[in-house]
Amino acid sequence: MTRRKQLYVPSRRGFLGGALAATAALSMPNTAKAAVAAQDRKFLFFFAGGGWDTTTVLDPHFEGQGVDMDLDTSIAQAGNLRWTTGPDREGVDRFFTRWGGRASIVNGMNNHSVGHDNATQFVMTGTSASSFADWPTILAAESAIDYPLPHLIFGGPSYPGNYGAAVVRAGGGTLLDLIDGSIVSQSDKPAPIIPTPTDAMLDAFVYDRVANFAAQKTGTAQLRAEALLSNLDRSMELEGRRFEAGLSDLGRTMLDQSLRAVELMRLGLTRCAMIRIDGGWDTHGNIAPQAIQQNDFYTDLDQLFEHLANTPGNAATWLIDEVTVIATSEIGRTPRLNGGGGKDHWPFGSCLMAGSGVHGNRVVGVSDPALIGMNVDYATGLGSASGDVLGCENIGTTLLKLGGLDPEDYLPGIRPVGALMRNT
Repeated sequence: MTRRKQLYVPSRRGFLGGALAATAALSMPNTAKAAVAAQDRKFLFFFAGGGWDTTTVLDPHFEGQGVDMDLDTSIAQAGNLRWTTGPDREGVDRFFTRWGGRASIVNGMNNHSVGHDNATQFVMTGTSASSFADWPTILAAESAIDYPLPHLIFGGPSYPGNYGAAVVRAGGGTLLDLIDGSIVSQSDKPAPIIPTPTDAMLDAFVYDRVANFAAQKTGTAQLRAEALLSNLDRSMELEGRRFEAGLSDLGRTMLDQSLRAVELMRLGLTRCAMIRIDGGWDTHGNIAPQAIQQNDFYTDLDQLFEHLANTPGNAATWLIDEVTVIATSEIGRTPRLNGGGGKDHWPFGSCLMAGSGVHGNRVVGVSDPALIGMNVDYATGLGSASGDVLGCENIGTTLLKLGGLDPEDYLPGIRPVGALMRNT
């Protein structure tokens, strides 16, 4: 039996403008956490390809000689959160001071590999099987709501699996040109554009033929036909809302893309988006760029959260209660510097989760003084000898749970981390 999705009926609300002054730690306007139905939750993924150094921000270790920490750094704390601070990390401090009540840090996460490709696949899918789709694709494709742009990729990894119809590459005007057919006039040998009435008749003819085909088939044939019908529906909605969505101006900077992504979420066009975190993260020869790049990232993240906290949502009063933000990398970096002043690949990593549904002001998981992940009690998030390995796959099933899906349908036996979730 094929599951039918409900249609998303967006409310058309405008932006709220103006910046707000910083306030005391873990306290900002519109920070009262409102509940939102899991099916209405959106997901914004950030990915630092190449391997970020977890000790630069998320997992400080000053307790012994096992980890080489950056010079002139120390531990900062707001509430229950602890991170690495220094004179070159003002953006990091600002983010956690203002938004720590909305954020959880995950440390000691086992990514199961030190190779870029293998680790990326593990982190994004929870498995090495090539047929598995990544978390944002599953969340978008299996949503109870049908989105015109289910999973929008600005940059970063993508594993569509069997859900290719749900994945859309952000390509500025190219996407719209494909939808309205004007791309045929841009080729080396331009073809004539079909008049609008004729084009509409052809669309209706194709739609009816595919619908009749789907009604008479079962199994894979039916599923593929229904996927095509869904794509046709999406393309017609996008063509009608092209100016509202602003798809021809998706932006180039990470912050530009972030703001565009959450606006598409607000309009009910997108459930998930993937954005690449700027910078070169594979710092074998010199660890110094890590601090600069991470500070830049958290500076942008602070501005994004201010926008989320002061922009009306659809299912919630504010977008901050509707959008879950996830930032991660495929690998960590070794605890000790190598001979070139850099750090090499390491299988234990850290990630950040913040926003809708996240139990903020909490550090989940722990690494020992040698930066090796320890067993964790999933209910409390604390290290426990009787606990279990905290793997990247557990973070993934947590996201599926936050999105209203049953993780057992996708990775049986891989439990979500209850300590990361609020009101779920």
